Amino acid sequence: MSARSQRRLRATMLTFCAGVLTLAGCGESGGEEPTGLDEATASTPGTEPSADPTATPTDEPTDEPAGPTEHAFPEAGVTIVTPPPSGPAEEAALATYVEFAREWRWSLAEVRLSEQLVGLAVATVVDGVERSLDYQVDNGIRYGGQMVITPVVEESSDTLVVLGGCVDGSDVVLIDDGEERVPEGVDQHPVIPLRAVLANDGNGWRVNENTLDEDASC
Repeated sequence: MSARSQRRLRATMLTFCAGVLTLAGCGESGGEEPTGLDEATASTPGTEPSADPTATPTDEPTDEPAGPTEHAFPEAGVTIVTPPPSGPAEEAALATYVEFAREWRWSLAEVRLSEQLVGLAVATVVDGVERSLDYQVDNGIRYGGQMVITPVVEESSDTLVVLGGCVDGSDVVLIDDGEERVPEGVDQHPVIPLRAVLANDGNGWRVNENTLDEDASC
């Protein structure tokens, strides 16, 4: 089997971080009341002292900024970590990509086309997956392990969203005749760039392009 054919089926993982919002609190100190205090200014027992007009009010708690969302599908061998969407169009496009990535990775692991892919991607993308599966069948190989996909939004509009990002395939294994081994090329490029284009033609969002650059590092 050719090295390029093996590498064409590779994929990837990633790490992410979330922000933490810290709120400051005020402490209270106490002590004895100094002698000679004017009785008119002393607090009457059983009443609360009036607020100091010069005191700085405590900041109201604010919502913690949204962070990435992890979508884990261990049965398919993939985790997708999506960024927070900036609007409804990005939210819908990212949701479609997550479903597509799960069904695509499941197809590679099971060596059969997921029926869900037809509704998630255009015909040219589905045809590409079918050709990959035909190669796997002919050579008796399939893919195991786990990959992590971390898309980022590079362009977006109401009808088009372009994703970049990375695919971490460092934990993906190639199963050949029952034996597991590292797919060729993963040692040089364990994390590779991705490009996905999603469009809404009025009938819903679908993947129009899904490309992995196996010759580059992310």
